Amino acid sequence: MSWTRGVLWGCRHWAPLVREWRAGGSVHEGLAGVNWAEWATGSGRPTLRLRWPWGRDNASSSRRGLSTTASDGRSASESRSSPPASSSADSSPPPVVQRVPFRRMDLPCVPLYRRPLFPGIVAPILVQDAAACEAFLSLKDGGNRYAGLFLHRQAGQVRRQLGEADEASTPPPPPDSVGAGAPDPELLYKVGVIGELLRVVPRPKGLELTFMCHHRIRSLGAVRKEALLFLNTEPIVEERVEPTTSIRAYSLAVVETLRELLSAGSLYKEQLELLLESVDVNNPYHLADLGACLSSTAEPAVLQEVLEEPILEERLSKTLALLKSELETIRVQRKINKQIEENVSNAQRKFFLNEQLKYIKKELGLERDEKESVRAKFRQRLEGRTVPPHAAAVIDEELQKLGALDPASSEYNVTRNYLDWLTALPWGVYSVDHLDPDRVRAVLDDDHYGLEDVKRRVQEFVAVGQLRGTVVGKILLLSGPPGVGKTTIGRSIARAIGRKLYRFSVGGMSDVAEIKGHRRTYVGAMPGKFIQALKASQTQNPLILIDEIDKLGRGWQGDPASALLEALDPEQNSGFLDHYLDVPVDLSKALFICTANVTDTIPAPLYDRMENISLPGYITEEKVAIARRHLVPQARKDAGLTAKQFVVRDSALKTLAKDYCREAGVRSLQKHIDKLSRRSALQIVKHESEQLVVGSESLPTLLGKPQYGNELVFKKLPRGVARGLAWTPLGGAVLYVESIEVGSGGGLGTDSARLHTTGQIGDVMRESSEIALSFARRFLTEREPANRFFERGYVHMHVPEGATPKDGPSAGCTMVTSLLSLASNRTVASDLAMTGEITLTGRVLPVGGIREKVVAAKRAGLKWVLLPAMNARDWDELPGYVRDGLRVAFADTYDDVYRMAFEGGAEKVSVREGETAAAAAAAATAAATAARPLGESFTAP
Repeated sequence: MSWTRGVLWGCRHWAPLVREWRAGGSVHEGLAGVNWAEWATGSGRPTLRLRWPWGRDNASSSRRGLSTTASDGRSASESRSSPPASSSADSSPPPVVQRVPFRRMDLPCVPLYRRPLFPGIVAPILVQDAAACEAFLSLKDGGNRYAGLFLHRQAGQVRRQLGEADEASTPPPPPDSVGAGAPDPELLYKVGVIGELLRVVPRPKGLELTFMCHHRIRSLGAVRKEALLFLNTEPIVEERVEPTTSIRAYSLAVVETLRELLSAGSLYKEQLELLLESVDVNNPYHLADLGACLSSTAEPAVLQEVLEEPILEERLSKTLALLKSELETIRVQRKINKQIEENVSNAQRKFFLNEQLKYIKKELGLERDEKESVRAKFRQRLEGRTVPPHAAAVIDEELQKLGALDPASSEYNVTRNYLDWLTALPWGVYSVDHLDPDRVRAVLDDDHYGLEDVKRRVQEFVAVGQLRGTVVGKILLLSGPPGVGKTTIGRSIARAIGRKLYRFSVGGMSDVAEIKGHRRTYVGAMPGKFIQALKASQTQNPLILIDEIDKLGRGWQGDPASALLEALDPEQNSGFLDHYLDVPVDLSKALFICTANVTDTIPAPLYDRMENISLPGYITEEKVAIARRHLVPQARKDAGLTAKQFVVRDSALKTLAKDYCREAGVRSLQKHIDKLSRRSALQIVKHESEQLVVGSESLPTLLGKPQYGNELVFKKLPRGVARGLAWTPLGGAVLYVESIEVGSGGGLGTDSARLHTTGQIGDVMRESSEIALSFARRFLTEREPANRFFERGYVHMHVPEGATPKDGPSAGCTMVTSLLSLASNRTVASDLAMTGEITLTGRVLPVGGIREKVVAAKRAGLKWVLLPAMNARDWDELPGYVRDGLRVAFADTYDDVYRMAFEGGAEKVSVREGETAAAAAAAATAAATAARPLGESFTAP
């Protein structure tokens, strides 16, 4: 409870007592009746004097049976008829009424924990301690009605347990109270006021003592400390001062500030009127005390300074400062209240006007209520659409439910969102397919260069759809290295057949709810991606492109790969059930195209439902053509250049593809061309040149040194080294296998191990090395019985580039050849690369990635490649520009590989050096045929 409320409470309850003392006296007229101008100039006295019942008005004292003699000796009637001459002119201290002891005396101490009290104030104080209550009752019964009221030094700092009442259940509590135990006299200020006990009222928590404050007193020390602390006190005599100009000015300023406080609010007006019942504002001493009492926001220590100030002018100055601060606080508060009231009034006015507008529109038929508008909007969405009966029944039921719900309820919003999704789906809306194979081929040729196999497969797919009238029931999988155009092919197919495209990626997805949707019971629930695709495309037969399907995750939320089975399977997706909608939706008319870098990580049940179309990497010629047709024009457009300002020659494109961008795709090639275009833009902006012509000779200056060197580490293979071909996610690569002897009767490995492998090879490749060692030992024994190399020596086999993980079965032939080269002390043909899996019986099994491996051999400048015989079909399907400049040999068993690597290699090399390519091919074929045992297959064109 604030101090002003406490004082106001005390004044309201004790104003009748004051009026009893002044029975028969006239009621004051307020500050407005005082002629302060005359008083301030000294020309006269105020025309109105407000009586102070225990001070200057002796008539009131006489009516209470007290002394009727004033300090100037006049009678009470004379005092009432005209004010004494020295009342205001001398600004003398208030005379002491005879009934209030004005002498040195021992008084019980009452500590004040909120703020100090000033003379002329009626203040209630609550006493909680039982011993203190008994002590005060004893003092009252003994006729001792006075106590010293002193401010505690911790007032306003420590929230002491004062036993304040609850404002919500009881009347406003008193401003101060006495708790358990007497206070420490050192913690009390020395100056206080003497209070006269007027009334004692029992309360539930103790006694309520009402004191009337009189003159100031000073504590001289503690006398005794019992239930109450008794202090030896003396009265403080106010000095008589002359009413100087400064005092008059301060007094007028205080009065003007009080008038402004009166106009500030009803609380201050009522409080001031009650205080004026007991304060003589004509006296500057009383005026200073009155102003300090009204300062509700002042700190207790600051008010104590006013109480202790002996000089009248300084006291008035401090009081004026407190009142000015209080007035400024009131002004800010009124400003804030005004702003709040304006905002509230504007909001209420707007609300009432909107309500009236709604009612007027409703009466005129221009607008319906919110629920009717929402229901009408949902029904309008379904007009012209063929909604299945099971979905229509659910929609009707939800619409009826929506009409019965309160718009303010949470269930209303849930139902509204559910109906929003149900009615937003394109029920029975299909786009028209353009199933023309020639048109599809034209679009694909316009967007992509090469990829003849892919384009042919897409044409076949569209042709079947043209005969059936639809292309449903197929799930295409576009697999290949990064940057070969899988996603762009999907976009081109959608544009070619005229379907809306919706693309989303499932890479790293581990939540089934992304596919099947959330249950409606969850906050923020939404349907799955397939329902979102239908809403976004507004057709029931969009082309849905699912990227990165080989990178599906799996977590505690479920297995998204298993959830995709229902959505992608043509036998099940005609009634796809989303968890959010909980209504079967037909997805059988949608066309699904998935993309993946590798197919090994795709779950088998999901991969079984897909038709895989492999996109191999691009060779150098294809990269040059793609850069010339697509990448360079796009780079010019992005950089704001013209064809004349930025020129890239074919020689530069070829060098970029061979020495800077060897990956299977063209993404890195595009980055390098963009870098060149930005360099050109910088030179043009800086006026260094008007044109940038990029040739192969200028690439090191513009892009730095080539990132790739010659893949042919050995121009002539040494003993124990064989050259193989490997497939990587980024394309094909040349792979070397090196073998050396590390000693006989000891070395690496244990006694049972004859081979040690390094090069970060995987388990499959490690097994291939063990198979290669076993087969090479038997093969060497049959070919050269006298050669005991594998019986006495330990072999260390290494696959270079040890920082790159390697695995796969296609290095079996290369490993056997490396071991036999080491054991027989013969070298392998230097222009030959091979691939193929070997078995313990010597059969050469087919492998994958033939296109990438052949491209790697051609990029390395090799002339011969050795492939398994079962991969002859893969060779025949290669484009002519890939096979040009290469010779191929096919092998069924390792005998074919041995003859090609060791026995035919020298002849082949000598032929290449002196004969034409056709003669060399014929000679090699004849030599291989003559040496081939009956029943074995060997082909060398």
